[in-house]
Parts: sequence; structure tokens; C-alpha cells
Amino acid sequence: MARHHHRTVIKREHPARAWVLGGLLCLGVGLALMGSYYWGHQSGVVSLAPLNDGSAVLIERISELETRSELDQQALRQLTRKLADSRGVIEELEGELAFYREVMAPEDSRRGIVLRMPRFSATPDSRRWRYELVVQQGRPTEDRLMGELQARLVGRALGQSVVLDLADLDERLAGEPLPINFRYFQRFEGELVLPPEFTPERLEVDILLQKPRSDGVSLSHDWSDVLVYTSTTLNP
Repeated sequence: MARHHHRTVIKREHPARAWVLGGLLCLGVGLALMGSYYWGHQSGVVSLAPLNDGSAVLIERISELETRSELDQQALRQLTRKLADSRGVIEELEGELAFYREVMAPEDSRRGIVLRMPRFSATPDSRRWRYELVVQQGRPTEDRLMGELQARLVGRALGQSVVLDLADLDERLAGEPLPINFRYFQRFEGELVLPPEFTPERLEVDILLQKPRSDGVSLSHDWSDVLVYTSTTLNP
């Protein structure tokens, strides 16, 4: 039987060679990874699309809503003013209607002429007052009434009793009495200015008729009775 002889081969290896090869391999892998990252980063920067989160659309929508809200507020303010003006016109018309109803229903049909309750209302100027005097027929007649109306304010100034003619206090009258000339009624309106130290206490009115026949009516009212209390009167 043949005998096999094993051959022994002896190789010489440098002890640091394996470490060098391992280091070169790691270095190559690292360079490859860095190159891939750099290339991918550059490609991503070049191909990056602008980000649109819809903020421009939202801003435009907000601006549109703000504009619409402002327009709605302006329309509401205009409508409020128109309603206030309409309410004032309605109140004025209702007051006129009530006035004419009173005229058509005389207080005393036995007299030829009737003086309705005088009305004095305050103005922003504490010395200036608006007045309204209304005379009307006391009984129905087609005759025209003619004559004059004289009014006086009785009060005190500097501790003394003082009488002032309305014709002297209203600069438009220039000292002349109010002329009466009507068939159904007549309304006198104007403004008077009181002296600084004068405090009114009473209003006296004389109505002197000349046509269709001579007649006379004299009336007196406390100042507090002829005042018309408004927001101006309460807050001078």
C-alpha cells in the first residue's frame, strides 16, 4: 500500500499588513459614504421645490373678510342714522297732529278767543329761551280775528321785582307786540334773551281783540307751569 506524504508550505507574512489593509478598507467605505451624502445633498438643494403652506391665501382671505366687515359696519351706521332721523320726523309729525287735534277741540267754547298753554324750552345758552304761544277761536266762526298779543315776564333781579316785556326780550320784535290776524288759530314762535341777574317767576299775557268786535283776555301762569322739560333743560 502506497504511503502519502503531506507537503508542508511555509509562507512569510508581515505582522502589520492585516491592519493596514483593514484601515484602507474602512477609509474607502467612509469616503464612499461621504461622497454619496454630498452628492445627495447637492441634488436635493438643486431640486428643492418652494414650500407653500397656504399662508398667502389665508392672508388674502383675512383681508377680504376685514374689508367686508368694515363695509357692513358703515352700512349699519348709515342705517342707524337714517332710523334716528326717521324717528325724529315721526315724533315731530305726531306732535303736530296732536297740536291740530287740540286746536279742533277748544277748551272753552264760550270765549271768542283762547290762549293755549304757553311753552318755554331751554337752549344750550342758559339765558336764551325758545317760546311758543298759540291763540285760537273759542267757538267756530268764519270771522277773521284781528288784534294784538302782549306778554310779560315777572320776576326778580338783584332782590327787586322786575317786569320785562317779551317784545323787548325778542330782538326780532323790536319792542312791538305780537299782531293777531287769523281765522282758526295762530302760532307765535321765537327766542328771547333774559338779563343775567333776572329770575322769572310768572308769565302774564294780554290778548286785545279789535275785530270782528272788541274783546280782551288776560291770563297768568307760573314760570314752572310753562316750562317744557327736555334733555337740554335737564342738562343745561
